[in-house]
Amino acid sequence: MKSYFYSLINVFAQSHFGGNPVAVFYEADGLDDSQMQLIARQFNLSEVVFIQSPTYLQAVKKLKIFTPDYEMPFAGHPTIGAAFVLYSQLNLPDEYLLETKAGLVEIQYQNNEVIFALKNGAKLESPPLSRAECADILGLEISDIACEPCYVNTGVEQLLIELSSPQAVENCKINANLFIGNRAIKDSLYIWHRMGDKVKARLFFTAQGAVVEDPGTGSAAANLGGWHIAKGLTPLNVTISQGDEIDRPNRLSLSVDEKHTIFVGGKAILVGKGEFYLP
Repeated sequence: MKSYFYSLINVFAQSHFGGNPVAVFYEADGLDDSQMQLIARQFNLSEVVFIQSPTYLQAVKKLKIFTPDYEMPFAGHPTIGAAFVLYSQLNLPDEYLLETKAGLVEIQYQNNEVIFALKNGAKLESPPLSRAECADILGLEISDIACEPCYVNTGVEQLLIELSSPQAVENCKINANLFIGNRAIKDSLYIWHRMGDKVKARLFFTAQGAVVEDPGTGSAAANLGGWHIAKGLTPLNVTISQGDEIDRPNRLSLSVDEKHTIFVGGKAILVGKGEFYLP
């Protein structure tokens, strides 16, 4: 019987029981894709990340990220969780590269925060979805929808909908039948409202036939940075609050510089370690 060690990390956490949990398998070279998928299904977290030897010489390690149902090309909090574990185990510099299925990702460690940087630009596309349909899906009024929804992709495509107030973000009550039945959503939906240097946000996605709320979503934060680039609203430096409505407070830092590099970061807390057995 083979065994593989893992750490349980709360990412974007301000306290021990906050943040978004991820299991990090830090010596996963012996696992194939089917085994990693089964392990992710066993953990039943939003994602599990497996650290393997890199394909590219520039990268320190390669990350394989799995939900209970499928492999993801990139995801924010698993990347930060893996980087946190690697930084604690290896004598790494404050800046280095990790390999993901979506490409190379720059990692930085600053002021006790792990940050990933994306330089691959942002792709925006208009969905076949009206403001009225958005309001119905979100359980809100049309006046709560601040502008037309759009798909944004800086690594993982998501549907972004800007709302007119933080109260609208808080009051959102997803109509699960409309959410699951509308192909325009493409499995995930990110709602947000910006107030100066603060953003309130929530993300909903489908998992095993149900609508689930994610407590903290680094890839969506990056897409919000991409949205601001496309709208000419950079440089940008904001703090995103997410997860409060489900009692898992997450705090993400998002900034975009003059060169349109997107930086997303947060604190990470080790909350457990274990050993997983495979026959």
